[in-house]
Amino acid sequence: MALLILRQLLGRLAVAVPMLLAVTFGAFMLLYEIGDPAAAMAGEGASREQIEEIRKDNGLDRPIITQYLSWLGHVLQGDLGQSMQHRGDVQALVSQYLPPTLLLSALAMGIAVVAALVAGSLAGMRPDGWLDKALQGVSLLGIAVPNFLVGLILILVFAIWWPLFPAGGYRTPEEVGLFGTLEYLVLPAVALALSLMCLQTRTLRASLRNEYKTDYIRTARMKGASEGQIFLRHAARNASAPLVTVIGLEVGVLITGALLVEVVFAVPGIGTLTIESVRGQDFPVVQALVALFGAVVLLANLLADLVALWLNPLSRSKA
Repeated sequence: MALLILRQLLGRLAVAVPMLLAVTFGAFMLLYEIGDPAAAMAGEGASREQIEEIRKDNGLDRPIITQYLSWLGHVLQGDLGQSMQHRGDVQALVSQYLPPTLLLSALAMGIAVVAALVAGSLAGMRPDGWLDKALQGVSLLGIAVPNFLVGLILILVFAIWWPLFPAGGYRTPEEVGLFGTLEYLVLPAVALALSLMCLQTRTLRASLRNEYKTDYIRTARMKGASEGQIFLRHAARNASAPLVTVIGLEVGVLITGALLVEVVFAVPGIGTLTIESVRGQDFPVVQALVALFGAVVLLANLLADLVALWLNPLSRSKA
């Protein structure tokens, strides 16, 4: 088993590393197409001579591939460069904005997974019932509605009509404690979790329906096993493998959703930093964030594949 997982890990890494290089190089080229880094560094009102001097001093007159390889070499040494907009180290800047996004993403994914496990299990164990049909309708609606619109509705209902939670902002755990911080993140986390939860619910429901049609479930029933025993001992584990895969794929959705949700709720996280950096043409920060997002998505999918492989005996036998 350990050897199989190691083989799968090496195979996934052999694909993930070139993909990450392709994503970062593509972003590097795209940034140069939408703006001039030297002009952005020089600022408004700079003369052509000043811009050209900055371009030469920072090596921006070299071919793009040479600049990319130079940037990659510095990244491998832990140097992400200097922010042109914030006038500081990019690594320190990202570290400053990262904690709110990590808390928000973890809370959103936790809400989504717990709700999907409950709803998907109930729907999958009793297919075509009234609860199953109701959950199907709600999940379709949840997937269709944009998370920023859900956020605005939540603010209207739970921060204005019934002021149970703050309408926006963020306070660190050092200022108000962990539960005080989570109070600021409940509404944005729910807004971010809704579409994730709905897709997970549909996936688990479909997977459970397929499992209940298999021969080993029929055999367990013939032996007198209760429905609870069948679900816990047989169906749940195998049906969870597709759910884990979907959760890995949803990490990309989680990142893009956080960009908008953080703006709606004024959360000073990575999403806010990304939008500010794109608007300000802060190329070193944008490039570092693209690399971070790409690495997180690829790592999440790698872990999801390995967990799904461990959960499902059938996939292990085919690997």
